[in-house]
Amino acid sequence: IYRDLLRNYENADTISIDTLSLEELVQEERAKEILELNRLSEKVCYLHTSLVYYRNANSKMGQTCYQVWKTLLQRVGGSPNTWNILGHTLGISLVDLEYIKNSVKEDPVDMILKVFMQDDNATLDKIINAFVKLERFDILKALEEPLNNMSECFTREDSGYQSESGKGKREVITFPKILQVHLPPALSKKYVENYKPKEPSLRPSINWEKSKPQKECPVLFLTYTEDGLETALNIQGYVSNWVDSPQVKVLTLNGKREEVVQHPEKFIRENFEKADFVVPIITTGYLEIIKSHAPQVPSSNDNLDYKYVNFIYNLIVNHYIHATGCLNEKVRSVLPQDANVDVLRSISMYPDLMPWTYETNFDEHFKSFLFIE
Repeated sequence: IYRDLLRNYENADTISIDTLSLEELVQEERAKEILELNRLSEKVCYLHTSLVYYRNANSKMGQTCYQVWKTLLQRVGGSPNTWNILGHTLGISLVDLEYIKNSVKEDPVDMILKVFMQDDNATLDKIINAFVKLERFDILKALEEPLNNMSECFTREDSGYQSESGKGKREVITFPKILQVHLPPALSKKYVENYKPKEPSLRPSINWEKSKPQKECPVLFLTYTEDGLETALNIQGYVSNWVDSPQVKVLTLNGKREEVVQHPEKFIRENFEKADFVVPIITTGYLEIIKSHAPQVPSSNDNLDYKYVNFIYNLIVNHYIHATGCLNEKVRSVLPQDANVDVLRSISMYPDLMPWTYETNFDEHFKSFLFIE
C-alpha cells in the first residue's frame, strides 16, 4: 500500500511539473502571437475600416477587402453577443447598440462596422486592438492572413495608394467617394450629431410654414394599432370640439372602409400625400408591429387601421428619407395618456416619428401645428 501511495504521489508531482511546463509553453506561444499581432496592427494602422466594403471581384484588392469583411462577419457573428461586446469596446454608444439589437434586421456585425467607420480615425488596427483586449485570439488568428494580404495591396510601390502627409506620417487610406454604405437615420453620425430629440415646438418651421398649402379643411391622417384605439377616438372627439376654429378633418381607414377596401394601397398613398399631418399613435403594439416587419394577423373585428400600420409606416420612412432629406415635415406623433416607460424609451430610436406630443397636450400643440389660434 505504501509503495502504491508513493507511486501515486510521484505521478502527481510529475503531472504538476508537466502542467507547469505546458502553461509556460502556452504563455510563450501567446507572447509570440501578441508580438505578431502588434506587427499586424502596425501594418493596417493607416487602413480605414471602410476599405473592407470595397468590392471588385476582378482585382486582388477587391477580393482581399471582401475576405476581411467576410471573416469578420463569420467569426464575430458565430459567437453569441460578441458583436455587442465588440461595439462597446470600439466606443459605440449604448443607445446605438440597443437600436441595432432591437430595431435593425441586418447583420449586427455589419452594422457595428458601418457605425464605427463613420469616424475618420476608425482604422483597422483599432479592431485588432479590441480583439486583443477581449482576448479573442481565435478571431485574430482567422483575420491574420486576410489582413496581411489586404495590407500588401496598399503597400506595394506600384499600388498607387501610398501617400505621405506633410509631416512625414502616412495618411489614412479610405474610399469615401466610391463606397455606398447605407445606415438607418438613427445610426447616421451626420444626422445624429445635429439631432436633439425634443418635444415639438409650438410652431412649425419657417420653411414649412411658407411652403404649406392653404386648405379650407386641413387633414390629420391617424395610424394606430389596437391598443391605440381609445386615443384615436379621443383625438376625433378633441377635434370635433374645436368650435372656435376652422374645420379640421380626421381621417381613419376604418372610417372610410367602403372606399379603402376597393383599392387600399391606392387610397392610402393618395391620402398620405394629401394629409397635412400623418399622426401615428405610439403604443407598445405600434412599436412591436413596425419593429418586426412581420405580416399582421387581422384582428377579430378586422379593423383596417390595424391592418395597414406597416404599409403606412413604410410611406413615413420613405417620405422622411427621400422626400425631405431627414427633415420631418409630415409626421406628428401622439403618445397616449397612459404611455409606459418602455414606449418613452423606444420612441427616441425612431427619428422619423419625431416630434411627438402627449395626448393631454393635443389641443394646444396641434392647433399650433395647423396655424389655428
